[in-house]
Amino acid sequence: MLFSKANCGTFSTSVIIQACGAATGILTARLLGPASRGELATVILWPTILSNLGLMGCNWAVAREVAKKPKNEGDWIAAGTAVGLATACIFFAAGYFLLPWLLPADRRYLLPVTRLFLLLLPLDILNQVLLAVEHGRMRWRRYNLLRLSFFVFYFIMISLIGITKRVQIRWFVVAFLASQLLSLLVRVWVHRKSFVVGKSFLHECSHLMRQGMPFFGATISNLISLQLDTILVVALFNAEAAGIYAVACAFANGQSSLGEALGITSFAVLSNEKDSKNREKIITETFRQSTLISCAVGIALSCLIPILVGPLFGFAYAKSVRPAMLLALSAAVMGSANILNQGLRGAGRPQAGLLSQLIGAGVMALSVVFFLRGFELMGMAFAVGISACVQLLVLIIAAAEWLEISPFQFWPFGAGNFRLFFQQVADLRFRYLRIPASISAD
Repeated sequence: MLFSKANCGTFSTSVIIQACGAATGILTARLLGPASRGELATVILWPTILSNLGLMGCNWAVAREVAKKPKNEGDWIAAGTAVGLATACIFFAAGYFLLPWLLPADRRYLLPVTRLFLLLLPLDILNQVLLAVEHGRMRWRRYNLLRLSFFVFYFIMISLIGITKRVQIRWFVVAFLASQLLSLLVRVWVHRKSFVVGKSFLHECSHLMRQGMPFFGATISNLISLQLDTILVVALFNAEAAGIYAVACAFANGQSSLGEALGITSFAVLSNEKDSKNREKIITETFRQSTLISCAVGIALSCLIPILVGPLFGFAYAKSVRPAMLLALSAAVMGSANILNQGLRGAGRPQAGLLSQLIGAGVMALSVVFFLRGFELMGMAFAVGISACVQLLVLIIAAAEWLEISPFQFWPFGAGNFRLFFQQVADLRFRYLRIPASISAD
């Protein structure tokens, strides 16, 4: 499972996406400086949250429906598009009127550009719905190319900003929106035939809404879990501190490619898998082996952060080093939790992820009370780390109870797990480096 063709292709794409994200993050940080980078983080925070909420879980529902009924792909695309446009309008209007209360009082001057960024909602929602079709059908080559397109476009846009020296916040917003639009046009063109034959009936739309509701709850808990620290930093600290924390998060998430790739493929594989024994094997083996890699990469990255932050992002971000080191270890834990969560979602059990993330968010909030006053940004990083460990523990217990196995089946650090991992690495090496018989004979 870990070294399957789908995982390798998705992981390779995630690495390229990570590289594009790192390049754009470095350019953005250097062009704006800590204070303006914090302003940009403030601008993008709530429209991004509203965009994810606006999906109403329909992207997950679309992926599962096209996996079950591939012949009706065109109908599900039409229904998903109709639902996506409707929810985008609702959440756009809500965001327009709520933003004056959501923005920190000392940054209300960012309201006009933040409202402009609300145009992200229809673009991102439709992008995610169309991408979910490829996800559910497990068309990995097309799926990976389509999800890569946005990051390539955005890197080009940010590079143009750097060349033209237009470093105002609004140009970064325009670059993001333009990249989303270009990516959407590519996806619409890819699915142009499905749009022609697909028919959106009220029954399909209401079915998607019903099927998406459990995933909508999971999306809310996921956003709370992933964005609560950023929300608190933006609300409680000044713009410069928000910019420093944004760089710490970006650097710490450098190892997220593996977790993202395995989460994507686990969801799709388990959406199509009906045999309970195979589900158990897929979930436990993928989790154990990926955790080994995540822990190793997280430790290595935390050791490199003090060396790389200054030369890459600029020495104005030196205060991000210690939080970034702790967040890198937390991200390794969250990567494993994400793989397990996505596998359970693919098996139609999103409630476990919802429970773990709500509990994790509560633990984070309590931890902030104890750590934030004395440790500031480091206190926030401590809270994130404790929350990540709690979420992983809850997911393991929930998965073990569902599969009726011991939680220790998820323990990745036994001798047998190491032996199996290195055996698969060796098999992968021999598979791709073996000399064909015809060549060796010559």
